[in-house]
Parts: sequence; structure tokens; C-alpha cells
Amino acid sequence: MEFEKGTIVQLKSGGPAMIVTGQTGDRVECLWYGDVADDVKTGTVPSFCLVEAEIEEVDDR
Repeated sequence: MEFEKGTIVQLKSGGPAMIVTGQTGDRVECLWYGDVADDVKTGTVPSFCLVEAEIEEVDDR
């Protein structure tokens, strides 16, 4: 499965929302925020483990 850079994804098993930063073959490079402020994590995940995240739009009006 192919994901475009900037797509927000999540592991099929759950977990934090992650941003796709690249893809090589079936390996997807992701970035996400950890539990502590300014704690940015990165990792590479097989594409079959990911789904596009469902993000709720917030109306700030």
C-alpha cells in the first residue's frame, strides 16, 4: 500500500496518529509525538500494518 508524504496514519492495532515522511517499497517512515512535550519520535513500519487515520475536524468558531 502506498501513502503520500504528509498523510496521517495509525497502526491497525491502534496507537498515536503518525505523519508519513517517506516510503521505500513497503516500508513507511513515520513521525509522531511522544508522551512528553517536544518528544518527537520516528520509525519505519511495514505498510500492511498501517491505515489512514480518521481525524475529526474541529470547528473553532
